[in-house]
Amino acid sequence: MGADRGASLVELLMVMLVLTSVTGISVPLAASVVDANRARQAAAFLSSRFTLARQQAIGSGANVGVVFDWDGSQWAVRVCRDGARNGLRRADIRSGADPCFEGPYAMRQLFPGVEIAVDPSLRGPGGEPGNPNPVRFGAADLVSFAASGSCTAGSVFLRSAGGAEYIVRVAGVTSRIRVMRYDRATSVWSTP
Repeated sequence: MGADRGASLVELLMVMLVLTSVTGISVPLAASVVDANRARQAAAFLSSRFTLARQQAIGSGANVGVVFDWDGSQWAVRVCRDGARNGLRRADIRSGADPCFEGPYAMRQLFPGVEIAVDPSLRGPGGEPGNPNPVRFGAADLVSFAASGSCTAGSVFLRSAGGAEYIVRVAGVTSRIRVMRYDRATSVWSTP
């Protein structure tokens, strides 16, 4: 009955070694998963802004768009309505004739480590050549949805600090919104 019920120093050291090894393996893996998840959530956020703009345009009978603004260091996103009834225009947004009712949102503030950015060497999902511009909705950098439901066609790219690459694409006539992820191992864009 007098058996020791404690652990020896060697046993305690072995448990600590196992715990340290498991932690050393799981922490980088968890950080990678969190990074990729943030990029996916940022892509879903942009997709939802496009959906909101389309629904608002159909419901109000006026163009509503998602506007991308570059301030010299990062992109910000706003949702604006055509108040002048002449189409959504940058000049009207600046003058206040086309009011913005949501945003501006900076991706890196909403989703730490995620930015509207692209690796310029990546080819697009349709095989388009690489391009350093992550916002590809024409020279105005905005996607405008009409009351008919159609919109400006284009894409916006997102990249996380860990290298996860996403694209949100909008088809012009149908306004179909697609979110795709780039798999570096296969060099293929696919739906997540």
